Amino acid sequence: MDARPEQGFPSSCRLRHSREYTQIWRQGRRCHTTHLLVLAASSHDGIRLGISVGRKVGNAVCRNRIKRWLREYFRTQRSTLKTGVDLSVVVKPGAAQLSHNEINQQLQDAFRLLQVSADA
Repeated sequence: MDARPEQGFPSSCRLRHSREYTQIWRQGRRCHTTHLLVLAASSHDGIRLGISVGRKVGNAVCRNRIKRWLREYFRTQRSTLKTGVDLSVVVKPGAAQLSHNEINQQLQDAFRLLQVSADA
């Protein structure tokens, strides 16, 4: 049993089906940063996250590291984000050279511009 369930990243917080991604692409608002494209669409299921990292970004180790960093940022900041929104993050080529803090900063800027952050 998980000792801290509020700190986890359960499947209810993930986008899992292609139709969910398609809906966000059709209905969502977009925000481009240097190395990320963040899409946000309204939802009635709380707040969920989907991540896409293509093979042009780097090798498998690098892509998985970026996905872990994005999930960790979402997991720790989930309480500060507005509910009722689905988020999709697409990582652009060139992000492999970024540090953890740089990715966090770009994601934070995108959330603020999309007004999904509670402090926006």
